[in-house]
Amino acid sequence: MDQQEWMGYVSRLANGEYPVPVGMIQDYNDWRCRSIVGRALYWMGDTESAMRVLSTVVNVEPNMDDDPEYGLSEAEHKVLCLRDIAEIVWKLAKSEEAALTYLKEAYDLSRAYKHSFHSCARGDMFYRRLIVLSEAGKTQQAVDEAKAMVEAEKDNNGVNPYKYFALKFLAEDAHNAGDDAKASEIYAEAFKYYPQNDIAERDLAKAAAEEDAAKRYKAYEFCSTVQYKPWEKQRPIVLRRGIDG
Repeated sequence: MDQQEWMGYVSRLANGEYPVPVGMIQDYNDWRCRSIVGRALYWMGDTESAMRVLSTVVNVEPNMDDDPEYGLSEAEHKVLCLRDIAEIVWKLAKSEEAALTYLKEAYDLSRAYKHSFHSCARGDMFYRRLIVLSEAGKTQQAVDEAKAMVEAEKDNNGVNPYKYFALKFLAEDAHNAGDDAKASEIYAEAFKYYPQNDIAERDLAKAAAEEDAAKRYKAYEFCSTVQYKPWEKQRPIVLRRGIDG
């Protein structure tokens, strides 16, 4: 990628409908700038350009001790880049092996990082793996892996994105099988591990009170789209087996 191409991407983002401050993205030699530019291009729908930029980040080794009070750590930058690359190669090329490889690296990195993530839920990397498996015709494998995750995390209660996303997938699988009553029960269990505030408690109580199973499932599904509180608001963070953040 030459300087002219790079500055073209920077100019597009700095002067777009939702401008990104130039200071955050102009330094090509700072891989975090490339991370932001690549992910922003993907968000804009320019997957080809996004992949050109994101591919320059694949071999970067993040500083696992980087723990900023605000913004993304190097580890989180890398995880988000790997996540988006996995989504691109799956959507465009239907390359199951490549998508799962990138998602595994993102998952392993998020498990290994001992500090807070500020923008995403670590369990989302595992959930995306389950979705790829299911869309690739391996739904039973995905279900088995989700159940295995729930079992592995059985002693890690409280806010837990790994357990939540595993149960979320199982709820969706039950819904797809036509059993909204079972799906709702699983979703209700899943939300025990979801970060909640007073509004979440209200919404979840309303969902639980729905007598019709289909409407109950839809109400829980709506709750899953709302980030009521940050996943990792308080420290210490205890999200990894055997590691107290």
